[in-house]
Amino acid sequence: MTDVDNQKQDGRVRNWSWIVYPDSAPENWRSILDETGEKWIESPLHDKDINETTNEIKKPHWHIIVSFKNKKSYEQALDIAKQLNSPDPIKVASLQGAVQYLWHRNNPEKYQYKPSEIIAHGGADIRKYLTATGGDKIKILAEMQDWIDETGCTEFHELARYARNERFDDWYDVIATQSTVFLNAYIRSKRHGGDHNE
Repeated sequence: MTDVDNQKQDGRVRNWSWIVYPDSAPENWRSILDETGEKWIESPLHDKDINETTNEIKKPHWHIIVSFKNKKSYEQALDIAKQLNSPDPIKVASLQGAVQYLWHRNNPEKYQYKPSEIIAHGGADIRKYLTATGGDKIKILAEMQDWIDETGCTEFHELARYARNERFDDWYDVIATQSTVFLNAYIRSKRHGGDHNE
């Protein structure tokens, strides 16, 4: 059974994804999606992806995710794909995973695009999908501890300013919404107790 057969057989879902190629999409492809009245998300232009087999740069493209108000069949999603001159639509199993793929967050072997270049259309709210979860938070906290140690940071505001200016896409959310108490305590303990790891 082919992937297309699987997409058809699995029935209706709310979230579908397409690839849009600049050289074959109609000039008004964004307007076509806007006119559906649905919420949709546009990736940064993927123009640095490498074909693992040939080692050549892949044809530039955008990844598009549409979150429909109601479940849509493969045929309904295919109708939109045809208007965009896109390949067959793909059912989105995990909206969070699909949104994070727009910049290759969980694929470090691939080129890392900027999440700040993702565009939400039609009122789509992607903020909750951009933030770190689980193991990501632990890695980010470890990076921040290393930065505190390497720079000799003694005040929380120094870390917060650096995160906002230089690491807004990953560090800043963790600092602002999740780990202020831990990081503040770590900086304060270094300031008052010295570094015993040397």
